[in-house]
This record gives sequence, C-alpha cells and structure tokens, in this order.
Amino acid sequence: MIFALVSSVTDCKSYSKRDYFDTSFQCFAEPGWRDDSNFKKYIEKAWLPMRLLFAEDNAKIKRSDVVFAGDSLVHLFVPELIAKEFPGQSVTNRGIGGDITETLLSRIEDDVLILHPGTIVIEIGGNDFREGKCLSLVQNNLLSIIQKIHSKNKNTKIILLAVPPTRVKELNQIVPVFNLFLNQLARTTKNVEYVEVWDIMRNPDSPTLREEFFRPNGDVLHFNEKGYEIWGKKLRPYLQK
Repeated sequence: MIFALVSSVTDCKSYSKRDYFDTSFQCFAEPGWRDDSNFKKYIEKAWLPMRLLFAEDNAKIKRSDVVFAGDSLVHLFVPELIAKEFPGQSVTNRGIGGDITETLLSRIEDDVLILHPGTIVIEIGGNDFREGKCLSLVQNNLLSIIQKIHSKNKNTKIILLAVPPTRVKELNQIVPVFNLFLNQLARTTKNVEYVEVWDIMRNPDSPTLREEFFRPNGDVLHFNEKGYEIWGKKLRPYLQK
C-alpha cells in the first residue's frame, strides 16, 4: 500500500526529462523536488508513514547484521526475494520509494544505524537525477552519508551499489558519470566497496536496460525479479565475508 502511495506522486510510467547534456540545462540545487507541492505530499503520505513503520520494526528487532538503504529499487527488494538471495542471513530492508540522497542522509541514523549493522548496502541517486539535481550536490550528499555512518562506527562496511540502467535515455546518460564517482570513492575510502551491475544489466550494444529485466505495465524505471537475482549474485561474496 505504501509503495502505491509513492507511485502516485512518482509515476513510474511518466517522468520529467532532465537532459544534463542539453545546452540549456540548469541543474537544481534546492532541497526536495522541483515540484515542491508534490514533494510535500510525498513526505506526508509516503515517506513519513514508511519511517513510522521502520521505527516500530526497529524497536522489535533491535539489531541486523546487514541493512539495505536507498530508494524504490531497494524498497521493491521485498522480504521474500531477500530471503531467497541471502538465506539464513540477518538482512533488513530500509528502502523508501522516491528517496533522494538528502532525505536518505536525514534518516540514516534513526532508520539504519540504530540497528548496529556490520554492513550497509546503499543504492541511491536515480531520483536525484530525475529531478536534475546538481551532480556535485548529489556527490556531496553521498559523501555525508558515508561520513555519518563511519562517525558512528568506522568499521562498518559500506557497499555502494551502482545505480542501474533504466529505459529512460536521460537517466542512462548521467548515471554512469555518478557511478564512476562511486567507484573511485570506494577505491580511496576504507571499508567502502563498489558493486557494478551495468556489465550484466545493460544491452550489449546500447546503454539501456536489457529487455529480460523489464517490469510489466510500462514501468520504465525499475527492474524485475531477475534484476534482484543479479543483486544477490553480485552481493553474496561481500556479505559472506
């Protein structure tokens, strides 16, 4: 139900085109979304209710060895799929559809760090680029997320999942630039790893999502269950260490 509320204000079938390579493009450096009224609706109707559910669950489970955090791609990694990919492991999902780097930064302590995870898997950034957020802003928010995590425990392992290909040309143009940043950040930061997915999930001859990963009903942003099998295959070696 909550994801349906998210979808009502972040339509998976339609999107505002933010072409970073257009000569007239101006990046967005303000908080939230360009449509402030829709952003406030999203926070009230979807983001805050999800956080209340997380708080209730966190009070019950107390701890989790692994926590996933991020946007709708994490949100849609439902418990049944997580159990299938990581059997017998203590894995908790704290993804919220529609999340952007700044909102993840604001909630990472209460939603994620409170569980004292040894490993945090993060996939975030796609919604920032849907809004045409300034690349430097998104990068700095991600750096702040890492700093906040390691300020609590410098030994926490952080796994940065590549933002995957979609069926949206404008996203597929800018996302690889951000992924290069994530890769370099992992190379130069202790206890941070980068996990690539474009090598398997993109078309061999074009920078777009392979058809076998398409979700039905015209969803151009997300991938299907086969995509989560790729996540599992890529992540298991890191989570089993």
